[in-house]
Amino acid sequence: MPRAAPDPDARAAPHPPSPPNAGRYLHGAAWSALNAVAGALLPLGIFVVFARWLPAAEIGAVALGVAASEMIKAFGLPGLYEALLQQRDDRQPDNRRRCAETALACLLLGGAALFGLHLLLASLLVRLVPGVEQAWLVIAVTGLRIPLDLAALQPQAALAERLAFRRLALRSVVATAGAGAIGLGLVFAGQALAGLVAYQVGLSALLLLLTAAGGGTLARPRLHRDCLRRMWPEAWRASAIRLVAAVNNYLDQVVVAGLLGGLRLAYYNLAKRIETILISAAASFSAILFQPVFARRPTGDNPAGNAQGLQRGLMVLTATCGLATAVIVVTHPRLIPLVFGPAWAEAAPIAACLAFGGFARALGSAHGALLSVSGRNRQLLWVSLGSAGSGLALVALLAPVGLVPCAAALALRSVASTGAMAWLTRRDLPGMGRAYALAVGLPFGLMLAAASGGSLLADRLLAGMPPGPWTGLLALATAGTAAAGGVLLYFGLGLLLRRRRARPAA
Repeated sequence: MPRAAPDPDARAAPHPPSPPNAGRYLHGAAWSALNAVAGALLPLGIFVVFARWLPAAEIGAVALGVAASEMIKAFGLPGLYEALLQQRDDRQPDNRRRCAETALACLLLGGAALFGLHLLLASLLVRLVPGVEQAWLVIAVTGLRIPLDLAALQPQAALAERLAFRRLALRSVVATAGAGAIGLGLVFAGQALAGLVAYQVGLSALLLLLTAAGGGTLARPRLHRDCLRRMWPEAWRASAIRLVAAVNNYLDQVVVAGLLGGLRLAYYNLAKRIETILISAAASFSAILFQPVFARRPTGDNPAGNAQGLQRGLMVLTATCGLATAVIVVTHPRLIPLVFGPAWAEAAPIAACLAFGGFARALGSAHGALLSVSGRNRQLLWVSLGSAGSGLALVALLAPVGLVPCAAALALRSVASTGAMAWLTRRDLPGMGRAYALAVGLPFGLMLAAASGGSLLADRLLAGMPPGPWTGLLALATAGTAAAGGVLLYFGLGLLLRRRRARPAA
């Protein structure tokens, strides 16, 4: 069998590592953006098909299984990923190899044990949650995601250490497309519920395969006690942060299911998917671009590279996640029923609130990426604990009152959490308030205004046409185009001004 051509991005990094130049950063940003867009649009399009073929209660059952598996997975020491990245200063390749072997051994053992725990929890959930009494097998099978996702972390860390931007991006895109093809094939064969479960599990399986195949990224699992002792402090803190993030993302759905039942969970889950899309896009930038780049910055109280990295990160996240949020917030009464069907109209205002919260959390991912690979996971953990705890309290208190006020309160909680992370990195980026005003506040406000203007213009132009899906799509396209034009104009003019200021110095 012929050997695959080597990935040009996957060359071993020199030691000591150095931060990438502007061209390499743009290269990583481009691949991260591709992964983020594909990671948002592909799952959304696939879910639209499932939402139109499956009853809401069955989607709620699968959502419950995914939520349970994600929270359990966080106990498998996934923070070994961040711990591996922080071995960058070790000049001995043998030490880094032994750490990778130890990490993979721990992740495999943890994944196997936690899958057994998931099976026990599935039996408990079908007894406690209304509307999922017949869904034990569905919830149980989704637990296969736990060992698959944990096993993929070690080879992913190897790719991140090499700044293999292209490989990291393409594996996610190809895995999503492949899993979607399997799931949708089952849908059109008349097995829609099995298709949704196959999509969830197949995505994790393909991600592992595409991450580990070729390139020598997969270590041989061996447990070395000295390596485990060396990695343990950062590994458990980063794992705790991932656990809190999983609680933040999924436990509220379990609470809603317990309080309101599977049908209301389905509405909340749809809105939560909008938030998750934005968070997943930000996570793409964080894993492929921000963390590897920050991991190569020089250490110190206030390295200049961190300021530049944070500024670039905020701009990238505003131009991508901020653009999507502006369009969703402005057009949500038309967008949700048009895309998912009239039966989901009740979820529209919930989706608008959670989209705004998702954008706030996306901005926080830039600060979190820096904290996670610079020995400050303890501080990040405290912020994450406060965010998760307050979020659960808000859901428990406000969900019985109404999902819309609950979602609005969660969005404000996300703003506060990102503000806390920005405060923790204030020394890395002097003039944080000004940076947020120029990189986030002004362009996001411009996008909101442009999207609103585009929506009003579309309503006037289409006023004489009979209502239908095409008119709705045209209205949405007009709002989205106006918002995109606004943000491109803003950042384009800013780039031109910076180039003009730099000319005399040259």
